[in-house]
Amino acid sequence: MRKVIAFGLAVSMLPTFVMARGNHPMAGCGLGYLLLSNKDNEKVTQVLGATTNGTGIQTFGISSGTSGCTEDGAVKLARATEVFADVNLASLRQEMAAGQGEYVNVFASLLGASEATRPQMVRFFQAEYQILFPSAETSSGEMLSTLSEKLASHPELLG
Repeated sequence: MRKVIAFGLAVSMLPTFVMARGNHPMAGCGLGYLLLSNKDNEKVTQVLGATTNGTGIQTFGISSGTSGCTEDGAVKLARATEVFADVNLASLRQEMAAGQGEYVNVFASLLGASEATRPQMVRFFQAEYQILFPSAETSSGEMLSTLSEKLASHPELLG
């Protein structure tokens, strides 16, 4: 039972270590970094910093871009786009078909469209709707995969 719990904790902390970016010592970013491990690279302070970060506080730093986490202070854009598409799939489906709406404009911005190219991208969504959503069961992941392939041949839409 203890091995299962230890394994579960290790797996649950993996995203924290993967998503922490920047030039940090062994303990990574987070509250432990601010309080302890940014001062030196001694093993004791690094272990204390990593232990503090492992309490879940580091996740807040990563998602908010504080506590020394991320180089640009933002969640990775690709992941934000995936989450947005997944949460708002029904609205995106309707607005992409219509070629207008708040959700498709935000989605175009998340994909990298500038204010000038956003209307063109929204029209692109509408023109490619049947390919992006070939069935009523098309998932956000399938739509994003198809969209990524299509946008590769239209770099002018990305900014």
